[in-house]
Amino acid sequence: MSTSNTYVLTLTTTIRYLSLTINFISLIIGTFGSIFNLVIFTAPQLRRNACVFYLLCANIFQLVSILFIVPTRMALDSFGSRLENESLIFCKIRYYLVLTLPELATYYLLLSTLDRYLATCESVRYRALSQLKFAHRLSALLLIVAFISNIYIPVFYTIYNGTCQVSTNEKYVLFVAAYTAIVVIIAPYILMFIFCVLTYVNMKRSKRRIEPGTNSHHQVSNVHTHSTATSHRFETHIIMIIVLQVLVSAILLSLRIGAYIYSALTMSKVKTIEERVAEGFALQLGVSLYYLNFAISFYVSTLTSKYFRDILHKRIVDYLRCHWH
Repeated sequence: MSTSNTYVLTLTTTIRYLSLTINFISLIIGTFGSIFNLVIFTAPQLRRNACVFYLLCANIFQLVSILFIVPTRMALDSFGSRLENESLIFCKIRYYLVLTLPELATYYLLLSTLDRYLATCESVRYRALSQLKFAHRLSALLLIVAFISNIYIPVFYTIYNGTCQVSTNEKYVLFVAAYTAIVVIIAPYILMFIFCVLTYVNMKRSKRRIEPGTNSHHQVSNVHTHSTATSHRFETHIIMIIVLQVLVSAILLSLRIGAYIYSALTMSKVKTIEERVAEGFALQLGVSLYYLNFAISFYVSTLTSKYFRDILHKRIVDYLRCHWH
């Protein structure tokens, strides 16, 4: 066997088993992690918090993505399923959901960073937007916009040469690639980073304002300071969780973004078999890591937070006590 054939066979076999392993891990730990997040985010003491509501919405769409997209991808990549390549309806619906569900999860996480920025602003008008009533309206609007804006997916996707893919029109391919890379992945994470930085700046200013002076004369001022400081610690707690999730997500998404952009920019280039296999390896691994990102949000954020761990522990203990007695 030639060196070239060995390289192709090794890379193809490796990505098949590596992708299956990552997808299987994502399905198992993602399901349990998302369920635990549901338990935490629906706790009575958190139900009135707008940021937690956005995190709850993000978690729901992460869970749906894991339960629908990951198994269908495993069936296609590892178990020889031909459904999406034989059924035009399933082809269009699956890719519509493959784009829309993760996009919603990402943008709800973006809204949680926006809410932390609003909640820490000096302006009363901005802080007033960090309310559950506004969160409900904005969440509903995002849901409608996402499902409507992605309606092009069923239009562009078709079965060509026995494969469910974007129409062979190069303009369509570039549009879908650009939309996915910029609108679905790059733009929201850039905005998350910006809102996290702005929130940090706001919190530093707030901390300087609430630090008690050495010559305080009024007990009521001390009580107010203590209450405000407690609120400040809670804000710090929430933003730390969001920042951790954003950082881990950005790292796991970098391969998919790079591979997707390279594939789109070089689609007209004549590539060797080795180049095509290497490109396919990067794309498939990038997609697997993309869904792993949704699966580990509970483990990289909630488990690093003693406050949320305590809530989870208390809710589980209360549930067990209720059913044991």
